[in-house]
Amino acid sequence: MTERRGDPGFTVATQRLGGDGGPRRSRTRRIGLALVVGASAAIFTIAWLGPRLSDRPSFDVAFFATPTPTAAASGSGSPAATPFDGSSNATPLPSITRPDGAVFSGQVPIVTDAFHLLDLATGDIATGPPARFGRDAVFRSATGGGWTCVCFGDGVQAFQQTLIARIIGIDPAGSVTDATDIAVLPTLARGLDMQPGLSTDVDIFDGGRRGILATANREGDAWRLKISPIDVSGRRLGASVELGVADAPTLEPVGGPSGRPGPGGSAAPELTVLESVDAFIDGPHIRVSPDGRVAFVWALVQRSPSDGPSVGAVHAWRIALNADGAPGKVTDAPALARLPTYCGAVGFAAADRLAWLCQLISDDGSIPFEGSWQVGTMDLEGRPAGVTRIDHPDSGYFDAPLFDRANGQIYIWDPTGLTIVRVDVHSLDVQQATFDPLATTSAGVEPGGGSTTPDWHDAESAVSSFGFGTIAGSLDGSRLYALGFETEGTSESGAQPSRGVFAIDGSSLALLDRWAPASLYMSVSALPGGLVAATGVAGVTSDGQFAPWEASLTVHDGTDGRILVRFGQLGNDLPPLVVDH
Repeated sequence: MTERRGDPGFTVATQRLGGDGGPRRSRTRRIGLALVVGASAAIFTIAWLGPRLSDRPSFDVAFFATPTPTAAASGSGSPAATPFDGSSNATPLPSITRPDGAVFSGQVPIVTDAFHLLDLATGDIATGPPARFGRDAVFRSATGGGWTCVCFGDGVQAFQQTLIARIIGIDPAGSVTDATDIAVLPTLARGLDMQPGLSTDVDIFDGGRRGILATANREGDAWRLKISPIDVSGRRLGASVELGVADAPTLEPVGGPSGRPGPGGSAAPELTVLESVDAFIDGPHIRVSPDGRVAFVWALVQRSPSDGPSVGAVHAWRIALNADGAPGKVTDAPALARLPTYCGAVGFAAADRLAWLCQLISDDGSIPFEGSWQVGTMDLEGRPAGVTRIDHPDSGYFDAPLFDRANGQIYIWDPTGLTIVRVDVHSLDVQQATFDPLATTSAGVEPGGGSTTPDWHDAESAVSSFGFGTIAGSLDGSRLYALGFETEGTSESGAQPSRGVFAIDGSSLALLDRWAPASLYMSVSALPGGLVAATGVAGVTSDGQFAPWEASLTVHDGTDGRILVRFGQLGNDLPPLVVDH
């Protein structure tokens, strides 16, 4: 292990994003029924950092498709349905556009191929350390100023590939203040599908002062899982604790009648042993309880045959954490091991409840998904706390849920079926509303959701693996903001046209307003000061037509939907991921 402080070797420069470059590895999830699957190769052109964001083009009012905003709703009524009409123009995006000329102060932390700090007043972008979506954990520093990254980088030691774990400090201006290598982890073994032999996850607690690193190291067709405490403030990694070994499941023989007589004259089955192609792991995944007293770790290990369905098994553990954050007693977590296969949307929805949202399909995929979902819960001891089923066959797909830990509520959004669902994590009561695709307002349900100021969290660890969320909650909890998409992609690009931003009452789930998009929005985030940020896809317009556009970030007024400022030249890679941990 090595430790390095002082000059970390990272450059920090103010610049714009864009230009040419080489390939990057990142993961995106499917939104709705496949928002950009058909056009991914054409839309997500690979880019690195280019020249400074300095152009200040003139404003063209014809560009914006946002209609005149409606009056702000009270939040608890049942407004009558009114039609919605939005369109877009395929014109190049200027670097900065301010419709009313007003200049807003503040900064938006984003991640593309690195950590960046976008200045709302100037459009300048400060670039900090490299940060990879789906691998690195970026979060607010415990001191309240700046950010911290538990980042990983590839290395070589004694002719062996390694993964270097590093804690990096970032000041409020986006500059790297320090970088300390806390571990050098060997990662040589790989499977036939070239999945790395070492995979990791990180979760943070105690206000960003402590964390847990979970690792899974491949040993043949099994993975050895360990956890190690992270002293974020002290820039140290503690001693590792082994959880156990996750073996790939055994393939069962399959076959049909052999024609040979069996007992009683019937045809005996002729069994064929399937040849295994490879095994792989989805995990490890770690979630630490809000009070820092317990952590849960799980992984799905799957074996793929040369012919026939794959088989998988979930391995799960509960770990008691000591007062200093160090791992204590380790036990199996059978309730978590019964997690439905391919379920990644798991997190703490309340201080005492781990919850998950999963599609209900058979483990081997032989029974197709038909629109049924499961919300399951577990208490801090690892005991099952209840399950409820949500049938939603018309559209079929919910996005990753949004958790309000303070009130114990789960908000689930279908961005193509336009259905909002709220589940109480303790009672498992379900409320839901579906909106007409042409409406700007719509009635809701019985008010609920609790009265405490929300504590919003996504269904992830400190590492953003889902990344692009289509639902966000205002900081005061009065509103939800959700993105909608057409059910089918366009013939030109394959992308699903945007239906805009839906402003939803946080209590009654009524549709209060709807804002037409300025680009093809992929994710939405609530910012301080009542602002809403929507990130736009590069290469296509809001209606899915090809256009010479870079990725963008548009800031709306959270009350009436007015566009306050848009940054339109953020590169040709994936849209920026707003850091909200």
